[in-house]
Amino acid sequence: MKENGYAFEKDFMQFEASQNSSSSALDYKRVLYRAIRYWYILFISLSVCLVIAFSINRYTTRVFPVSASIIIKESQENVEGQLLYNNLLVDPYRNFHNEPHIIKSIPLIQKVVEKLEFTISLLREGEIKTSEIYDPKFPVNLDIIGQDNTSYGKILTLELNDKDTYSLGLLADNNVQKTFEKLGYGDTARINGFSIVINRNSNALDNYLERAYVISISDVMSLAKSYSNRLKVSWQEQGSSVLNLDINGTVPNKDIAFLEELIIQYQGYDLDKKNQAASRTIEFIDEQLREISDSLRFFEAQVEKFKQKNVITNLDGEALRLYQRIENLETGLAQLRLQKNYYEYLTNYLKTDDHLDQVVPPSSVGVEDPIMTDLISQLVKLQMDVKIQISGDKLGNTLLARKQEQIMNIREDILESVRSTLEAQKINQNFIEGQIKLVEQQLSKLPESERRLINIQRNYSLSENLYIFLMQKRAEAGISKAATTSDIMVVNPPRLVGGAITPRPTQNYGIAILIGLIIPLLVFILMEFLDNRIQSKEDIDNVTAVPIIGGIGHNTMKNNLVVHKKPKSSVAESFRSLRSNLNFFTNGKPRNTFLVTSSISGEGKTFTTINLATVLAISGKKVMILGADMRKPRLFDDFGLKNEVGLSNVLSGQVPLEEAIQQTNLDNIDLISGGPVPPNPSELLMSDHMAELIRKLEGTYDYILLDTPPIGLVTDAFVLSKFTDHILFLVRQSYTPKQAIKTLQEFYENGRVKNVSILFNDIQKVGPGYGYGYGYGYGYGYGYGHKNKTVKGNGGYYQD
Repeated sequence: MKENGYAFEKDFMQFEASQNSSSSALDYKRVLYRAIRYWYILFISLSVCLVIAFSINRYTTRVFPVSASIIIKESQENVEGQLLYNNLLVDPYRNFHNEPHIIKSIPLIQKVVEKLEFTISLLREGEIKTSEIYDPKFPVNLDIIGQDNTSYGKILTLELNDKDTYSLGLLADNNVQKTFEKLGYGDTARINGFSIVINRNSNALDNYLERAYVISISDVMSLAKSYSNRLKVSWQEQGSSVLNLDINGTVPNKDIAFLEELIIQYQGYDLDKKNQAASRTIEFIDEQLREISDSLRFFEAQVEKFKQKNVITNLDGEALRLYQRIENLETGLAQLRLQKNYYEYLTNYLKTDDHLDQVVPPSSVGVEDPIMTDLISQLVKLQMDVKIQISGDKLGNTLLARKQEQIMNIREDILESVRSTLEAQKINQNFIEGQIKLVEQQLSKLPESERRLINIQRNYSLSENLYIFLMQKRAEAGISKAATTSDIMVVNPPRLVGGAITPRPTQNYGIAILIGLIIPLLVFILMEFLDNRIQSKEDIDNVTAVPIIGGIGHNTMKNNLVVHKKPKSSVAESFRSLRSNLNFFTNGKPRNTFLVTSSISGEGKTFTTINLATVLAISGKKVMILGADMRKPRLFDDFGLKNEVGLSNVLSGQVPLEEAIQQTNLDNIDLISGGPVPPNPSELLMSDHMAELIRKLEGTYDYILLDTPPIGLVTDAFVLSKFTDHILFLVRQSYTPKQAIKTLQEFYENGRVKNVSILFNDIQKVGPGYGYGYGYGYGYGYGYGHKNKTVKGNGGYYQD
């Protein structure tokens, strides 16, 4: 037996789980019906969302896209300087991956902002919002004197009064803090640590008079970062050398001017970068020329003086040979000394200067060392990468440390190469100096006048040769600098691309319509999801297997005698249909006992009992209404009877049955009310007196209707169920909880309740998802109330 019990319990739990799962599913038909029924909520929601969308479209600041494109010429396209001057002064190498970072670098954009004077913004006050304007025809120029941290973030008000005066004010927290009335153009207004001067220009003034303007002063660095963040730089396609520049802003003319100046500054940066080596070379050579030119003038003067005092002015024979020999040796020695000067410059530069990308290349002074040339080229490229990427905040700490470490390593390699080269040159220098001494010994044997002439000419020739060599190098550097052009060319000049990208009216209205529909639908779905009340026949079928016997419509009367008062009403027809269905469930038995109960109070048991009795009595049957709810007796009040003697008195043996029976004002209907409330109603119903009472009544009446307390609250209905032929379990629309039906299913499965059917009561909501077709009036609803109290519910009146 225990095994059977466990098996039954397991099966029941599985059934209950499946019922819970199915009952939790949303009824989308009902949600749709609710949306149609409450169409005005959808209309209000749509209206509100459309108004909001209209406000957004009307008052949101419009953002416009501005675009331009430039091309960066390939390295082989720029060879003018190399053809004229074949060294590293014109570096054909370009790292294209760095170009977007260069364009977005803060220093470059800062130059643009300063050039265009964007730190001073002009805004025009409107009725609802203040909008920035960029008007090249604005009739006055604004200059901030001593612009520093004291002026950043300040907001001024400006009004042009007439052709001679204007008014100025300082705003603080939307309140005017300080004002200047009737200032003249060109006057200086001192405000909180800074001064502002407004001057007239040649533009017409008439259209700008007596209008409210706002002046906003910004920090140049913050403004440059803002433009850098808004600027989008991208290659047109992979492998292409065309860069697209895009920026979105509220003032398209201002953004167009920004991109135009940015391209100009970028071209200037590119040209300066390419000319940088040539410029530093010219500076280095100029320093060397200043030293040599003094010596050249001195020795030139000595030559002239010697020629004036001596007859011998030309060398011949052995003297000329010795002179040419020592001249060649000293020219070579001068070249070594010039290279030594460069190496000393390079050593000091690498040790003391942080701008390693501005070093003079060795080939510019005649130093032909491919290893050192390659090392310096690598150093310059790495240093430029670090500077560019740091200024653009695009380099992570790890990568930055790695590149700086590479720079330090290359710097050490260059210094080591310089030391090795200087040591090798010292050997060559010693050799040449030794050769010069040998020649000088030979010169000492010549006559004094020839020796003097040779010494003067050798010094003059040495200085002249060095001067000519350096002038040649300087000319080459100048030619290279003059021949160099920028690799940056404009493909598409800055222009406005289409209309505003925000707000987007069509999209906003579409979103508004979607939200306007979704919000109420979500509310309806949430209401359906959270609604734990029975709403339809489908809800009952999803929870229980107990059959549904019929449906009762909604009663609009103020009492429960609807069948008696309105026998042709839809509610009366519903009870006639119920009577026919009861005959089917009882197999047409002539005498029957029916029990009317429900899960909780307020579901219409009294209303159903009275009207079912009425419809049975109308068919000529004799009906007894037995008020088995002795805790809250109510039936007597609807018939205008009293409750002084009733069922509690009969079962307790206080009065005989005949004294408790009351005749109602309706034909064929008698009543035994509950009587005074006893202390033990369940025990009285379980006594043998109750069984004997039922037997006596069955001998006299065709139908006995037992009105019982709710089955979910007390056990009285279980006690009386053994005396009945059929049980009517009432379920009220929008009132009975689904859990109550689950409890009935549990009782039904356990066999504690048999011969039971569900009467769907108070059906008012009809339409998709609410079920159809159980008797006349199914889908109209009904109502009921309490003793001595008429209550309006679900649009009607009822008494329980």
